[in-house]
Amino acid sequence: MTHPDDPLAPPGAGQPPPEPARRSFAALGERLRRIPVGRALLVLAGLFAAVGAFRALRGSFRAVEPGYAAISVSRFTGDIRVLPPGTHFRPTALYDLHAVRVSDQLLSGPASRFLVATKEGVPVQITVQARWSFDRNLLASTWSALPPDPARELVLPIIASAFRAVATTYPVDRVISEKREELTRSSAKQARSRLLESGIVLKEVWIGDLTLPPEYEHGRVELVDEVQNTEKMDVTLKLKTKEIERTRLEAEAQKILVEKHAEASASQRLIAARGESEAMRYVLALKQKEIDQRRLEAEADKQTRVKKAQADAAISKIESEAEVARRKVLAEAEAYTIRTTSAAQFESLKREAELVQANPLLIPKTFADHLSDKVQVILTPTIGGEAFTGEMYRRVANGKPAVVAKASSSADDSGTR
Repeated sequence: MTHPDDPLAPPGAGQPPPEPARRSFAALGERLRRIPVGRALLVLAGLFAAVGAFRALRGSFRAVEPGYAAISVSRFTGDIRVLPPGTHFRPTALYDLHAVRVSDQLLSGPASRFLVATKEGVPVQITVQARWSFDRNLLASTWSALPPDPARELVLPIIASAFRAVATTYPVDRVISEKREELTRSSAKQARSRLLESGIVLKEVWIGDLTLPPEYEHGRVELVDEVQNTEKMDVTLKLKTKEIERTRLEAEAQKILVEKHAEASASQRLIAARGESEAMRYVLALKQKEIDQRRLEAEADKQTRVKKAQADAAISKIESEAEVARRKVLAEAEAYTIRTTSAAQFESLKREAELVQANPLLIPKTFADHLSDKVQVILTPTIGGEAFTGEMYRRVANGKPAVVAKASSSADDSGTR
């Protein structure tokens, strides 16, 4: 109980509760006293049953991990079913679940070693590696017959027996060197067919290591060393023989090379002499061709000049003849023009004379038209045509106008009237 004078005590500590709080506590106690004991026990039993049912229901959902398959065995009927990875409703009171790995498994390590006997009876220790898995289709029918550890109790013994059965047909030296793959394929084929009967699929088999007995290995190493020494000696002899042959061939090649050089030098000199002779003959031919070409060019130049002079003379003659012909034609044309013009003038004068004789009044009109463009109307006086014409000629000859202005104005007035 906290002391009321304690400084760390909360406010109101040590004081009696207020009146409403006392009333609430009293009412709660009254209600509890009114609840029957049997009903409370029944409620508690229902709660415990619900919790137990929930736990049992939650435990009935069984999970199967990826890479595994579950063997579901009924507790009452013994029915077996293979369940894939996932969550399945299998109550523990009704079913037993056994997880089986169905993914690929590898058999390796010290547990995969065994001894086989070769054709000569030599024991050879073999270490294999095998990749295998269960056949899901046969798992329901073969699961009950499988041992607890199939890898060591089933897979390895069958593989070892297959290797022992096949290895007796091969010599030990062939097994070590070139028949290892063939031994592996034959043994794996035989073991695969036997394991498939138990629902196991053997996918691949390899020989990891192959160990011979120490004494056989020692003898084999000595034999290999002897063979290697013999082969080395043979190789050395072959190398010496090849070296001698190479020296001989090099000497012959050097001799042939010197001969070839001498022949090549002589051939070069002969070719050079022939080339100089051919070049001289070619140069002389070129000089002769050059002289002939110059002579022909001089003759061609002479002929060209003669032809040009002849052509110039012919051109001058043709031009002179053409000029004479042109002048003759011009003269004839001019004479013809004069004759034609004279004839035309004569004809014109003849027609004008006939017109004048027929119409005397045309003389003053024509004369007036030729005198000036300003005179529009000429009033012919009453005098005779010959007198009027003579008067007009006299005026023009004296430098006077053919018609006086007064007469012209009077003529205009009379014409207007």
